[in-house]
Amino acid sequence: MRIALIVFLLMALSFGGGFWWEHGKMEAVQNKLDVATAQLTASESAVRLCRLQDQLLMLVQTTGAKNYGDAATLSTKFFNDLGDEVARATQPNINSAMQSILAQRDQVTAELAKGDPASHDMFVQMSTTLRQVLAADGAAGAPSAPTAPATQ
Repeated sequence: MRIALIVFLLMALSFGGGFWWEHGKMEAVQNKLDVATAQLTASESAVRLCRLQDQLLMLVQTTGAKNYGDAATLSTKFFNDLGDEVARATQPNINSAMQSILAQRDQVTAELAKGDPASHDMFVQMSTTLRQVLAADGAAGAPSAPTAPATQ
């Protein structure tokens, strides 16, 4: 009986020690996973912001070529994507810049409908604003976007 009790205690201690050891390893792995998840989220956000900047540069190019019909189509997609990103944004400075750009949607749409060259200047300014905010923030390591041409 005494030997059975000693064997039982040794087994319980072995199990407890093994559990404690593995639990410590699991916590370390969980911490690494949390860091990797945060980095992935930041990278995905930076990619989306770079896509928005790319869309703006395409709008600058299209309006510079005075192709306002295509620009209207591109503008709709850009502003829809921008609205989605505003809903996701967690960084206040980027969020406020995107909201200020989004607030210009109706005005830009009207300018494009009239074929007014002022829409080109508006897209150039939006691109500059977004680029400056991304450069100031670092956008999770996002590269600085090229400068949009002023007029063509």
